[in-house]
Amino acid sequence: MLTPPEAATDEPEPQPAPGKGLVSNAGTLLANRLLQAVLGWSGTVLIARTLSIDDFGQFTLVFTVLGLMSIVTDMGIGRLAVRGMLGDPDHDPEHFAGAYVVLRSLLGLLGYGVALLVVWVSGYPDDLVAAMAVAGLVVVLATPSAALDVVFQSRMRLGSVGLIESAGMLAQLALTAALAAAGGSLLLFTIPAVLFEVVVLAWKWPLAHRMVAIRLRVDWPLWKNLLREALPLSIGFGLATVYTRVDAVMLSQLADFEAVGIYGVSYKFIDVVHFISTAVTAPLLTLLVAAWPHDPGAFREAARKGAMLLALGGGLALTGLLAFAGPVTALLYGADYAPGADTTRVLALAEMLTFATALAMSCLVAADRHRVYPWVMAGGLLLNVGLNFLLIPQLSYLGAGLATLTSNVLVTALMWWVLLRVPGMRPLGLGRVALALPACALGVGAGLGADQVMPWVPAAVLGCLVYVGAAVALGLTRAAGVHRGVRA
Repeated sequence: MLTPPEAATDEPEPQPAPGKGLVSNAGTLLANRLLQAVLGWSGTVLIARTLSIDDFGQFTLVFTVLGLMSIVTDMGIGRLAVRGMLGDPDHDPEHFAGAYVVLRSLLGLLGYGVALLVVWVSGYPDDLVAAMAVAGLVVVLATPSAALDVVFQSRMRLGSVGLIESAGMLAQLALTAALAAAGGSLLLFTIPAVLFEVVVLAWKWPLAHRMVAIRLRVDWPLWKNLLREALPLSIGFGLATVYTRVDAVMLSQLADFEAVGIYGVSYKFIDVVHFISTAVTAPLLTLLVAAWPHDPGAFREAARKGAMLLALGGGLALTGLLAFAGPVTALLYGADYAPGADTTRVLALAEMLTFATALAMSCLVAADRHRVYPWVMAGGLLLNVGLNFLLIPQLSYLGAGLATLTSNVLVTALMWWVLLRVPGMRPLGLGRVALALPACALGVGAGLGADQVMPWVPAAVLGCLVYVGAAVALGLTRAAGVHRGVRA
């Protein structure tokens, strides 16, 4: 049985396996994720320029539905698995990891079936259903692959995951380019995503097995206890997944596939920015779990450093998108998608709130105080759906973006209200996070001013450099621990 940290008083305090620290893991993971973003972006550009806007909207919808399947395939247990690897007194890591991988694999097969059922009963075109049948294999392969990440995360070796996924993305881009050169189609363009998962799983498995001798097995008691403990988080995670994906589905019903395509391009930028949150919170969770509850000082220090890293990276991304979303969209995807620039800006602001929510969620999971999460996400989802019904008919994809931003304000406020009520959590000392705002304002102002007298690309570079300079001058990098090197 997984023992909550507060109850594990007679066991040795869980500690992460020796490895690099937060800044090193986050930096390596982020660098690889940015490389993947460039490669993935290149593939998306090829697809968007080969398919019609309507077909690209269907392509976007297919992978939006697959994203919703994480409700079934993860159920929130991925976040609790780190605690199982570090502090489960009843099972060794090899046993736990093996049973966890088998459980997630079965959930992946279930997710594939649900995805096919969803598009079939929704009455979507036959071409879209066929594309889902192929693209759904991504869920089957990605689910056990994601389960292996707990091995890398518990050993603070997440940089290896980034390298493996970068190699997979190279293979995906190569096949996408070949298909685009041949003319491509909605169905054919789903195959490269499957290839990515094949390459990643084939490479990740032996490497994970060398770190932990994974013994695949069925363990009904462990599964039962894991799922029972994860139930509140599972419900909340499911609601959160619907919350972040429902807007594209509602656009397909309340607007058209063209609107879905434009909105999908805006979200491609946000998906890249979201890599920052993933790169920071994945290794951060390991440190938080290891520190709570026996070392609240170390817990708060890790949370502060994570917050500053999120502010530093998020401010840089926000600087570029607020000032230059329009020309970047037109350059990459063509003028047909440029009308979505304002939506991209709105979603970028919403993503900054998502960063804050992700940090709060990591702290709550580590402290075993995540049971309120479903209620928070239920409120956010209801507000988001209601606003989408009101705004999409009037503003189309911009309305969907505004609904997301407004709902994120509520979710973030509630999550932090809950977090700060946890005994021992204060003082987190996050005042310096606000310094990212004036740094971002200076960067945006410099970029827009330079755009009046020079081409937009060097103007964008200048704006980002001004942001970085301001961040250094204001002490953001020092507070994030970046100046201390990879061992920070």
